[in-house]
Amino acid sequence: MTGYVLRRSLLSLMALTTLLAGAGALLLVWGAPLWLPVVLAVVVVGAQWALSPYLISWLIPAFELPRKTGRYDTFEYDVRDYPRARLLAEMVERRCLEAGVEPVRLGIVDDGTPNAFTFGHTRGNARIYVTRGLLDRLDERELDAVVSHEVGHVRQNDVVVMAIAATVPIVLYYAYLALRDSRQQATVVPALVSFVGYLLSQLVVLALSRARELGADHYSCRVTGDGDALCSALVSIGYGMGKVDAARASRITAARAGKDKDLQRAAAKEERRASRLRAAGVLGIADVGQGATVLAATERGLEPTEVIGALRWDTCTPWARFSQLFSTHPLVVRRIAALEDSGLPGSPQRWSAREVATTCSGPDLDRARRRFVPEAVARYAPFVALAVFLVAWSWDDGVLMAQAATLGGLALVVRTALQRPLRSPEPTERIASLLPRLDANPASGIPVEVRGQVTGRGMPGYVLSPDLVVQDDSGFVPVLYQQPWPFARSIFGLLRVPDLLEQEVVVRGWYRRTPAPVLELRELVPARGGRVRGFAWVAAYALSLGITLAGGVAWWLLTLPG
Repeated sequence: MTGYVLRRSLLSLMALTTLLAGAGALLLVWGAPLWLPVVLAVVVVGAQWALSPYLISWLIPAFELPRKTGRYDTFEYDVRDYPRARLLAEMVERRCLEAGVEPVRLGIVDDGTPNAFTFGHTRGNARIYVTRGLLDRLDERELDAVVSHEVGHVRQNDVVVMAIAATVPIVLYYAYLALRDSRQQATVVPALVSFVGYLLSQLVVLALSRARELGADHYSCRVTGDGDALCSALVSIGYGMGKVDAARASRITAARAGKDKDLQRAAAKEERRASRLRAAGVLGIADVGQGATVLAATERGLEPTEVIGALRWDTCTPWARFSQLFSTHPLVVRRIAALEDSGLPGSPQRWSAREVATTCSGPDLDRARRRFVPEAVARYAPFVALAVFLVAWSWDDGVLMAQAATLGGLALVVRTALQRPLRSPEPTERIASLLPRLDANPASGIPVEVRGQVTGRGMPGYVLSPDLVVQDDSGFVPVLYQQPWPFARSIFGLLRVPDLLEQEVVVRGWYRRTPAPVLELRELVPARGGRVRGFAWVAAYALSLGITLAGGVAWWLLTLPG
């Protein structure tokens, strides 16, 4: 299993080494001191590594089961004060002994969101925290699979590996700061190169994190011989995350709308605890951001074939693979596929992502694949134009600056037209029917009209949260409220959203996948009260056209004879 993890991580480690060497060479060429960013990075990462376990323990209070004294092979947790954790304690004892690692510090987090995470300094003082929601939602097989996954992280020394890997982005970022702060035009290009290297190193670290997750999945499958249990656990956890967040939003909204001070204090306490748990989400077995997708899928039925089929977007579209580059965890459907292809005796039989892969054909997918490169170019061309503009500024080349502004403005026009097309919205009978659509992605939106009830805020319990959750009998979708002027979102969240909660509404806007489904609001018509309009799209069109016009005029003036 160690060989599998090493093979998955080797390319990332080589890329990080190359980027680190490139940063050093760049600093030396431009006369900046090489030792400064390296020393600062080592100090920062060392401090993070030393302090993070204590910080996480403070952020996420947990009841740690006392450990009985005794020989290593007779180690036990004392569960007298938490008898519900007896089965969990027995699993952790057995799996730690089996893995040849010191028994971990085991904690129970009193939160309904199902999750589990591992942290610490080394194998010798590792901690595994499990939420109450995980104990409530998973059966014995699924819980054992999750425990084995977390023990796999301990066995692989993932905490130490990721801490060391984090050094490289910090070195590159300090190199960028050193060159940027020199305030010389000649250092603009190397500073820009350093910043690009920093962004690339972040992507490599994310790839390394995903490799470690897949390695822990494989370890769990091997030692339990039950890959199906891990697959169903991953789906149940993703489903539970979305479900618990929606239920929490309703409770907090009801408490804030009422006059019971005790209920309001309890709701505020619950939200603070949930916020702390979300802050450590990167450590969990599943990505909180993927919960909405899994929830929307499982609302259609908990049968494996239905769930995986609803995740066809995650399986087939080029945008899914591209979006995963920015995530700490692989998409659930890809984790299932990796277990299927592992060749392990316990590889899943009931859950099959391979069957979904066989459905990756048809005219809708052909269109999605043909459009991917143009859409990606349209999405990121404005950033390229901005980089060219900065380089031209460092060279004091006015014509090139004007050209970059003109072309960047045109790219913004195209990008805005793709994300927010102005054609009439398509009526949508069921929210869940939007999920399989392959023509929605981060670059392209679909004008739609949905009907449902506002069941909560996008950030549950936060009184300034302007985004909404709209739900019908098939599923839900987050609705993003965007405005171009300052403080509009906060004012809307504070003054208008309370009146919209629990109302039946019609929402018109642009549906996109990021990969989680979202709907940007253009117009909302409630059953009671005045309609709500979003004007961010107007500002986007005006800004892009304005930049194009200003750049074009400057280009024309600078190239006039004489």
